[in-house]
Amino acid sequence: MNIYESIYCVQMNDYYEMKHLIQYYRPMVTEIWADIFARKTSTILCEKEEFYRHADLLLYHCIFEFRLDRVMTFSSFYRRCLKNKAYDILRDCMRKQYQTSISLDQKIREDVSSYYGDIKLKDELEVHDIVMDQLMWEYTKNKILNVFGEEYVHVIDLRMEGYTLKYIANELDLTCSKVDFMFKKVKKWITTIDS
Repeated sequence: MNIYESIYCVQMNDYYEMKHLIQYYRPMVTEIWADIFARKTSTILCEKEEFYRHADLLLYHCIFEFRLDRVMTFSSFYRRCLKNKAYDILRDCMRKQYQTSISLDQKIREDVSSYYGDIKLKDELEVHDIVMDQLMWEYTKNKILNVFGEEYVHVIDLRMEGYTLKYIANELDLTCSKVDFMFKKVKKWITTIDS
């Protein structure tokens, strides 16, 4: 089966091809469901049929989000997106099941536990996670800028968008080895940030 031909057909509103793509990826979807929801726990937090519905909807979105100018294949792209979705579902189920309190930095929690102890996570507070992730990334990016310079920030930005080191090297007019060195340098530095 030529999946790229099927993807093109779906993009051209031939939705009959969706059925073929769903069947083609069903073994991979089942494998991810089993790894995340069945093998590692005695309580299944997301039933297989429910996960299939999430996976099918995600497949449709991935078809329109996938960019051919990346070296990653569509199957790799879909697998990565599906795993992220599975972990999101798992986290959401665990929040609902255990009503976890908002997790704060240890020092802050000790200082202000009386203020935050009664706050429970709800679906509406998922926006909080997104905002906090974005703020944390902006903070980290500013530190990279201050420590290494703007070129390093460009390398990290492009890498996080899924571009290969070769593409980044061509884009920034650098050698592949230089980009690899820059990326590894920042990656090593990030493990020691604020420690």
